[in-house]
Amino acid sequence: MQQTINGLALGSTYALLGVGVTLVWGVLGILNFAHAQILTWGSFAALAALHLGLPVPLAILVGMVAAGLLSVLLDLAVLAPLRARKAPEFSFVVATIGVSLVLTTILRTYTDAQTEAFPRQGFPVGAFEVAGQNVPRLQVVMLAIAIVAMAGLAFWLNRTKSGRAVRAVAHNRETAELLGVNSQLVFSICFFVAGGLAAVAGIFVAASAAQVSYSSGDGLLLVAFAVIILGGMGSVKGAIVGGLVLGVIEVYATSYVSSVFREIIAFATILAVLVARPSGFFGKKEAARV
Repeated sequence: MQQTINGLALGSTYALLGVGVTLVWGVLGILNFAHAQILTWGSFAALAALHLGLPVPLAILVGMVAAGLLSVLLDLAVLAPLRARKAPEFSFVVATIGVSLVLTTILRTYTDAQTEAFPRQGFPVGAFEVAGQNVPRLQVVMLAIAIVAMAGLAFWLNRTKSGRAVRAVAHNRETAELLGVNSQLVFSICFFVAGGLAAVAGIFVAASAAQVSYSSGDGLLLVAFAVIILGGMGSVKGAIVGGLVLGVIEVYATSYVSSVFREIIAFATILAVLVARPSGFFGKKEAARV
C-alpha cells in the first residue's frame, strides 16, 4: 500500500505535466518544448514568494500565476506571429526549443548554475500510518491536490462555457470562429492552465527534494512526452491515466527490482503498450482533440 500511494503521488505530478502538454497539443497541435522551463520558473517564483515570508498556499499560487503568465507570453510573443504567418509545424518546434534555451540561460546566470535550497517549512511533514505502513504526508497531500486539480480541469472542460469553447476550437478552429469563439483567447487560456499545472508539479517535486535548480525540469520533459504518448496523443484522460501508471511502475521497479533499472523498466513497459496499442490507452488512429 505504501509503495502504491508513493507511486500514485509521483504519477500525479507526471499527470499534471502531461495534461498541460496534451492540452496545448490538443488545441494547437504543438509540442511545447519550453514546458519544462516554465515548470522551473514557476518553482523559482514560489521559492521567491517563500523567501518573502508568504505562506505555502500563497507561494504555490504565486508560482502558478507566474508560470501561467510566462506560458501565455510565450504564445503571444513567439507562437502567435508564427500562426499568423501560417508557418510550418516544424517552425513551432524550433521556436519552443529556442525559448527553452533562453529561459534556461537566464536562470543559470541568475543562480550562477548553483542548486538552490527549497524550504520544507510549511509543507506537510511526517507520515500517516495506514494498515501498519508509514505513508509520507507530503506524498498524500501531493496526490490529493493533483486529484482536485484534475477533477477541476475535467469539470471546466465539460461543464463551463469557456471549457466548451476550448473543445470546439480543438475540434475545428475555423468552424468555432464562425460561431463567434475567440480562438486567440482560447489559446491563451490553454497556455495559462498548462503553465499553472506545471508549476504545481514543479513546486512539489522541489519540496520533496528540498532543492531546485535551473535544470530541474529538464528530466521531466521526456516524462511528460512519454505520458501523453502512453495515454494517447491529445487525450486529457489519457494523460492522467498515463501519468499515474508510469509513476506506479517506476516506484514498483525501484522498490522490488532496482533503482538502476527504474527508467529501463518504465520505458520498456511503454514500448510494450505501444506495440500492442500504437495509439496509446485512449488515443485514436488520428490524435484525439481534448
